[in-house]
Amino acid sequence: MSKKKNSGFLKIMIGMAFGAIAGYSIPALYDAVTSLQATYNIRILWYIVPILFVIALYLYFKSIHQFKAMNSDINLSEDDRFIYQVTHHNKASANVVNAYHILLLSLCLSITILIEPETSHIIIFAVYFIACAIFYTFISKQTAKVLAAYPTITNSDVSIEFGDPNLMEKVIDGIDEGERLVMLRSLSKTYEIMILMLSVILMLLGIYQAATGENQYLAMFAIAAVLIYSTVVYYKKNEEFNR
Repeated sequence: MSKKKNSGFLKIMIGMAFGAIAGYSIPALYDAVTSLQATYNIRILWYIVPILFVIALYLYFKSIHQFKAMNSDINLSEDDRFIYQVTHHNKASANVVNAYHILLLSLCLSITILIEPETSHIIIFAVYFIACAIFYTFISKQTAKVLAAYPTITNSDVSIEFGDPNLMEKVIDGIDEGERLVMLRSLSKTYEIMILMLSVILMLLGIYQAATGENQYLAMFAIAAVLIYSTVVYYKKNEEFNR
C-alpha cells in the first residue's frame, strides 16, 4: 500500500514540476520567437514547412529501404527469419505512416501563408499543395505494399485491402491467438498513451493561451471532443463485444 501511495505522490510531484516548467518556458519561448522574427524580419514557420517535407521524404525512403531489407535473402533459421521480417515490416510500416503524418502537418502549416493573400503567396501555396498531393500518392502506394505483405509474413488467412474502413477488424480476426494478443496489447498501450498526450497538450494550450493571450479555444474544444468521443466509443464497443 505504501508503495502505491509513494508512486501516486511521485506522479503528482512530477506533474507539478512539469506544469511549472511549462508555465515558465512557453511564454519565454513565445517571446524569443516573436523577438527573433521582428529583429530579422523572417517567418520561422516558412522554414519549418520545408524542413518537415524533407523529414517526410527521409522517412518514406527509409520505409522503402526497410521493406526491401525485409524481403532480402538471408541465411537464418525459420524462427529468426520470422522475427527479422516482422521487425523490418513494423519499421517500414511505422516510417511510411509517420511520413504521411508529417507531410499532413507540413501542408496544414503552409496554409498560414494565405493569411496575407498576395498573388505570390497563393502561387507558392498552390505549387506546394500539388507537390504534397504527388508525394501522397507515393506514400499511399508504399503503405498499400507494406500492408499487403503482412499476411505473407505471418501466414495469416486474411485479405488486406488498403483503404478498407474495417481493415483492423479483419486483420485481428484473421491472425492467430498469439499475434492477436500482441496486436491488442499494442493497441491498448497506444490508446492509453494517446489519451495521456492529448490531456497534456490540452493543459499546455491552456497555459499558452494564458501566457500569450492568443485564442486557443477551438483547439482546446477539439481535443476535449476527441477525448470524450474516444472514451465513449471505447466503452460502447466494449459493451457490444461483451454481449
